[in-house]
Amino acid sequence: MVSNIYEGNEVKIVKIHKHTKMERTFTLGCELVGCPGQFVMVSVAHAGEIPISISGFSSDTFEITVRNTGKVTSRLFEKKIGDKVSIRGPYGEGFPLADFQDQHLLVIAGGTAVAAVKPLIEYSLTSNDCAARKLDLLIGFRSPKHVLFKTELKGWEKNGGVIVTVDTTENDDEAWAGGIGFVVDFVKYVDDLGPETKVVVIGPPLMMTNTVKELSRHKVCCKNIWTSFERHMKCGVGKCGHCRIRDKYVCVDGPVFNYVEAASLID
Repeated sequence: MVSNIYEGNEVKIVKIHKHTKMERTFTLGCELVGCPGQFVMVSVAHAGEIPISISGFSSDTFEITVRNTGKVTSRLFEKKIGDKVSIRGPYGEGFPLADFQDQHLLVIAGGTAVAAVKPLIEYSLTSNDCAARKLDLLIGFRSPKHVLFKTELKGWEKNGGVIVTVDTTENDDEAWAGGIGFVVDFVKYVDDLGPETKVVVIGPPLMMTNTVKELSRHKVCCKNIWTSFERHMKCGVGKCGHCRIRDKYVCVDGPVFNYVEAASLID
């Protein structure tokens, strides 16, 4: 976006979509040339700066999906349409789109991690350059009231195999007709899993570890699995060391890693 990697660029908020009490998608009025899996550094005046995955691209806007969990996100949630925030990026290594072209691609994500794979799903369905031959989605949420991207999920169901599951339906007023349980328990319901299946897995470390073990039982090769790390990042450009794991800087070398490499990095 800018030639100086340390310099932010003010952009206007053109749309705000409230998914839940805690999650919102902000559409920002700026063209962003990036790749699915990358992130931006978002700065809010008098609050600070945080890394946020890009959850959508268009010709003249891009999206970030945010969970309200701290000082910066709380201040961001106070913003209205027309207000501005500062953006640096995009940064990081995204998904290897060429590896997914004409392949069977399975995307597994939990909770707000769906935001990070949403551009990948959209590209896989619409782009001739990286369209998957077969796309399956396995997405888990805490409960029905925590489900994100409901409209998008309905659209994805028309073009691929989609399994949406929740951990529990207790204390939830919304009716639920989907699966109940952890996503790892639903891997067995994905058709045609095998050595050539390409898989993206994003979520908490334990979820990723258990899911990869289950995929291995279905003969999926570790070299065909990719993940994205939600590690604490501060600068976004590999200078501060906050996201260093052994000899890797998540903000520069990732956040997307092939599982062969990622296995030694998971906490």
